[in-house]
Amino acid sequence: SRKLSANASGNGTFDGASLLACVQKLSDDLTRPDECATEVEKGCVLVVTKCCEGLTSYVKDRSDAARLRVVAECADALNTIIGDVVREVSYLTNDQSETLETSLSSVVSTLEGEMFDVYLESVKRNVESCARLGLIDSTEGESRVKADEVTPFPPYLAASFLSIVRCRAQVERALREATVRNAEGNGATYLFLALQTASDGIVENICLELKAKLTRIRPTRADAFASHLQFLINTLKKYLSDETLALASDTRRMLLSKAGAKRHGPEGLSGLENLERLGRVYVMCLNE
Repeated sequence: SRKLSANASGNGTFDGASLLACVQKLSDDLTRPDECATEVEKGCVLVVTKCCEGLTSYVKDRSDAARLRVVAECADALNTIIGDVVREVSYLTNDQSETLETSLSSVVSTLEGEMFDVYLESVKRNVESCARLGLIDSTEGESRVKADEVTPFPPYLAASFLSIVRCRAQVERALREATVRNAEGNGATYLFLALQTASDGIVENICLELKAKLTRIRPTRADAFASHLQFLINTLKKYLSDETLALASDTRRMLLSKAGAKRHGPEGLSGLENLERLGRVYVMCLNE
């Protein structure tokens, strides 16, 4: 167990193959393995616990990438090696280790849950720092825009989408696109859960800031922000929770009410289409 713990803390790997080889070797070393079922089970739990402690040590003072690596190691163990070890022990002890799978899965799932929760909290903090509107009551940019003049893609939307794309890249690199998180019980993948957290955080922070600053937003800017919010809803709808969708819809209604007769202001009638054209690269990165 010390060797496996050292490998885990040094390399960030869950060496389940060594545990499986050790159990297989016991069949050669023990003459009455069925009489040692309790000791074998305790030994397996001890080794897995030490591996998880090593992985916890590996993450200390490291980045989100290290946490996702540990989550990936745990997910792989839960999906493959734990079952292999349980089957081998069951064969060795004549099915006398009925609680082994529950015990091993509990140890690994606890670490996986802790690490993924910490990662999701980091995602929330990162998107919060990106989803900031900036100065919204400035007269700069309020002058009339010619019909054929191209308006830039809003910087706060660009920063927000980049943070989501970065989150997607991190999770895909560590866990691949289709890896399912067993703890959810509904077939949700790690990637979907991460993107849902990022998308909800982006839209929620933008909506709350818009509501807080509504009295300072000019009618023409309110119309523009309503288009921005609709673009967010259209692009991220797949990942947004019902609560966040409701918040976004309510905020958009408030903006349209504020815009009033000034609707279809500086961005013109094709404001949403213009956003979709300018933000095409972000849409392509976020949608399959």
